[in-house]
Amino acid sequence: MLSINKVFIALLISWLVLPAESMASEDDLLVITLYPKHGVYNKATLMDLVGKTEELWTIKSEDGSSSFNSIDNLATENIIVAQQDAVRFRRLIEKRELTPSGLTTLKKLIDRHPLLHDRLVDRYGEQLHIWLRLNKPLNLLDKKELMASALNILGEGESCEISSQGMLVNVNYEEWKLTSSVRKPINEIYKNLKSSTDDIKKNSIFAYSASDLIADLKQSMSNGAKVDADNAAEIEQLYMIAESVRSRHLHDLANPDFSRLKLVRMSKLGSEKPRVQEFTSELIRQWQASEFNYTTLDCRQSS
Repeated sequence: MLSINKVFIALLISWLVLPAESMASEDDLLVITLYPKHGVYNKATLMDLVGKTEELWTIKSEDGSSSFNSIDNLATENIIVAQQDAVRFRRLIEKRELTPSGLTTLKKLIDRHPLLHDRLVDRYGEQLHIWLRLNKPLNLLDKKELMASALNILGEGESCEISSQGMLVNVNYEEWKLTSSVRKPINEIYKNLKSSTDDIKKNSIFAYSASDLIADLKQSMSNGAKVDADNAAEIEQLYMIAESVRSRHLHDLANPDFSRLKLVRMSKLGSEKPRVQEFTSELIRQWQASEFNYTTLDCRQSS
């Protein structure tokens, strides 16, 4: 392990031994696991994450554009909040709600949400995962330089240690596009998608599809009620409610008639290809941890 203020020396040495022609793998993700000094569910931790995430966007490519196409962590998430008949879209982290009771509520919300737990924060509230999607392909040298810049921002003001050994080592992150030439009623597609996603979850660290978001919205609006999977009109209505409050995740996972779908999975290496009845699965993004795309930043220990 190295102190954050020594990381650049180590990186410089490693850069010098890299062949100039070494190119990046096909994945376009850099991932950092951050152990905040006071844990995840702490007001100072979350406000610091908001500020440092804004700084990450200032890392520029040579052409002056942002180095990242997207940044996924708790500070960038928006959620749908339902209260009786009212539905609104809000940021996950809001300063006025970071009270002791509000932080407890936040943890319960994240633990329940199908796209937040394990993907962005562990169940114990000790670590955050920050997913940085590159704006363009980079060679290994540029990836290391970009990772160093991100670590410098995230570790600023703290005494942190870095390591390439974290909980995301030896796992496989995948995004699968699902397509079908056979058009079925949306309720039938929903049932097949939900059944397949539920099966995939059994052997995965996490897995989710549009069926999870729709089910979560229904539960939020109706005190835990489940989607009537035989009711196409209800599924369409739930989709439109989510669309009306700009659910970016839902748009990414499905279009309104469910003719275009996506399934996301993280599992141990060697998992089988996901299967959804009457849909063809095509792997469109894959990430596996390496010294060039994954780092753990532990800020819990004082030097």
